[in-house]
Amino acid sequence: MSKDWEYLNTDKNFSHWSKRKDRFYPTNVTHNNLPSAVYEPRIDGEENVYAVKLDFPADSLIHIPGTPTDYILEQIKKFWSKKQIFENVGLLYKRGVLLYGPSGCGKTSIIRLLCDEVIARDGIVISVSDIRDTQSLLLKLREIEPDRPLMTIFEDIEGKMEKSDDASDVLSFLDGEKQLSNIIHLATTNKPDILEDRLLRRPGRFDLVIGLNPPIREAREKYISHIVRDKLPQEQINRMADDTDGLGLAHLRELVVAVLCLDMDYDITLRRLKGNIKDDIKMPKLGQKTGFTLGFSSEGKPKTEVEEDR
Repeated sequence: MSKDWEYLNTDKNFSHWSKRKDRFYPTNVTHNNLPSAVYEPRIDGEENVYAVKLDFPADSLIHIPGTPTDYILEQIKKFWSKKQIFENVGLLYKRGVLLYGPSGCGKTSIIRLLCDEVIARDGIVISVSDIRDTQSLLLKLREIEPDRPLMTIFEDIEGKMEKSDDASDVLSFLDGEKQLSNIIHLATTNKPDILEDRLLRRPGRFDLVIGLNPPIREAREKYISHIVRDKLPQEQINRMADDTDGLGLAHLRELVVAVLCLDMDYDITLRRLKGNIKDDIKMPKLGQKTGFTLGFSSEGKPKTEVEEDR
């Protein structure tokens, strides 16, 4: 390894970032600033922490009626403008935001918008997979860039609370002795009911908790129209919006893909997405049927031509 890429001992201060391929290592040479982007901390074979730049794909970003997107963005912008007030009263300059709701209700799109907002401020976003790796990287990042705006993302945080050791690491990360300033902690969960009170109710962890419900009809129509553009008649778009009450954005997207792109049966797809398909699936007894069943088969429901009752 060349001298430029030589790792420093942990007892030395870091002042720059070195880059090798898509990895950024704390060091004393090359990059003064980590490029503004979304990163994930990793540990290499020599126990050196580095940051990997992530692509953060999401659906086309549109403001959907009935969602708290504008409110959340306004709250985050307000936080970034209050640094001097926090410092004047001697408070740690940080914020915690928790988004909860079923899958497909827009949490990922909101995360993407918040990432874009942080990056527009020349900030850094850290996607948290391993708590200790993340904490190690952030401490080194603060040595190099003490005033950089930061945001961490805990997607499906309930999964990080399943083991007692991991849970302790999460709680310590959020409000332990090694807390950082100038930072937002953003978390999501599909199962808020299983999260412990010590995570939700203790002051200093999440001061803004927002629930995301399945989109309202106006939102469903706007989202479907945005995806299909002019490829489906308005009458069919209206039908989809009417029929999908209670479904999330991910379900709407799959319905559009099935009908518009794959020419699949609308009613079968809709029934599957609504979860009712389980009521219709019955394992046939040996010798009763031949062939295969498409989706489901029960009395009064469509069957494939190759399926045969005996």
